[in-house]
Amino acid sequence: MTKRTMAGTFLSVAALLLLWQIASIGLDRYFLPSPSETLVTLAGLLREGKTWMHMIASFRRITLGTLLGLACAVPLGILMGRSPAADAVLGAFFRLVYPVPKVVFMPIIVVMLGIGDSSKICLIFLAIFFQITIIIRDTTAAIDPALSDVMRSMKAGPADTLRHLILPGITPGILTALKTSLGTSVALLMITELFASTSGLGYFIMNSMDARKYPEMYSGILLLMGMSALMYAFLEIAERLLCRWRYGSPINA
Repeated sequence: MTKRTMAGTFLSVAALLLLWQIASIGLDRYFLPSPSETLVTLAGLLREGKTWMHMIASFRRITLGTLLGLACAVPLGILMGRSPAADAVLGAFFRLVYPVPKVVFMPIIVVMLGIGDSSKICLIFLAIFFQITIIIRDTTAAIDPALSDVMRSMKAGPADTLRHLILPGITPGILTALKTSLGTSVALLMITELFASTSGLGYFIMNSMDARKYPEMYSGILLLMGMSALMYAFLEIAERLLCRWRYGSPINA
């Protein structure tokens, strides 16, 4: 992370806290505690260990859903991008299902898989899988055919072509797709944890709201924001490490 990025992040957080403080003073209502009160509550929750179980549950669900979606999307997207026949067969299915908001499948998934982790992971998997498959297909298909000809002239086999041409070519698209889909994944996580759940940050936030423990509710929101920000930062670091040619400077520049 560059010094400019760190400074921008610090100023953004400071501006958010300032606006929050002004709104808290201006409204002077019980449902909007001040940032200082919320941060004190958050520190107490972390010290007492009341939120760790929920944080771990949410992180586990979104991580497993993302990894499963990625593991299925990469080979299928490459196949569709390299084979017009496969794209002709599978493309029709994706054109039908991809535009549909995946949250509409939640009742079906809950009925089939129950209210445990499986249904939550499955819904996140669906959102990641369809979006990344389409991006990998398009990125693979956009690889310059001349590069494939060069690989063949060098007598490169399918494994060599995959390793030295296709994977480097689609990696930036994969990481960009993961960053853009992170917000959708967190939103789906929140929705699934509100629905018939007993753990997770979404459950903690809603349970605190129902009990009118508003400092705890805002603490849960801050934890969810922090987890999302850390995941996004991890993807940015991975992008700089795996796609150095796009930046032309060391990661700590």
